[in-house]
Amino acid sequence: MLTGRHWRAWLGWLMLVVFVVVAVTSLDWTRVLQEAAAAHYGWLTLAVLANACILVLAAATWLLFLPKGGRVSPAKVFSIVAVMSTASNGGPLLAGHAAGIHLLSTRAGLGPAGATSVMILDQIAEGLAKWTLVVLAAVLVPGFEYRGAGLTIMVGAPALALGCAVLARREHVLEQFADRWRGWRGAVLRLVADTVHRLDAIRRPGRFSAGVGLSILQKVAEGLGIAAVALALGVDLLPWHVVAALLAVNFSTLVSITPANLGVYEGSLFLVLRTAGIDADLALAVAFLSHVAYLVPLAGTGLALESLRMWRRQAA
Repeated sequence: MLTGRHWRAWLGWLMLVVFVVVAVTSLDWTRVLQEAAAAHYGWLTLAVLANACILVLAAATWLLFLPKGGRVSPAKVFSIVAVMSTASNGGPLLAGHAAGIHLLSTRAGLGPAGATSVMILDQIAEGLAKWTLVVLAAVLVPGFEYRGAGLTIMVGAPALALGCAVLARREHVLEQFADRWRGWRGAVLRLVADTVHRLDAIRRPGRFSAGVGLSILQKVAEGLGIAAVALALGVDLLPWHVVAALLAVNFSTLVSITPANLGVYEGSLFLVLRTAGIDADLALAVAFLSHVAYLVPLAGTGLALESLRMWRRQAA
């Protein structure tokens, strides 16, 4: 019997195989390369800068979500976010989240509970940002139906936020349960209780709303990056095209089976651009360069910072 994880893997492989078959059999690769080579470098630079803003906005979000008493410099938070992004775009599923929790716990000195609380709030904010994206798509994209993953986000993100808010207000209940158990069960419950205790931002609606707003701005920056790459190739996308493209590449991560979402990202964006009436060769060039403009800052920044850190330690 196939589990949910197996279904996701098979769906990811299916999307990748379909894209490769279509790309190999129906595209003029000479023209694709010509289109990519003729891209306007000014717009491509703007696309890279727009995607680089995602890291800055993510670091600002984490600073808002730090538990009470957690004093971490913005530079250190940014470096941790950058390394986490590199791990996410170069390793297996959830490698980035694990790296983020580990670095927050050790380098930032938040401990396991504090680090996990920041990651929980970050994922809730990310879910609500995708919820906003689904709502926008329902309003703007012709013929859009929020089924499957879209419906899950529509229902799941607000439910998760509400559930964590209730837990954060009733943390003493978890502490009472933890006191009744001994051994590994008690240790797990105490860690959960400690983590919930540190969800300070969700008890402060203004701070939590600001964090969600910054997560939404990350999606805006990503969309501007795609639009800038399209303009670099002479394609003027309509607002609903950008929203549909954003939705496709964000949902593609749910079924990704390759590092950095290679192939699946390009395939999902390619299909959206083809639906928008863009020529196949030009659509593939936009999809390919969009992913490059995304990966250069989001995978390269953390790699550069860690390389510099290791070089300094070696020099010392």
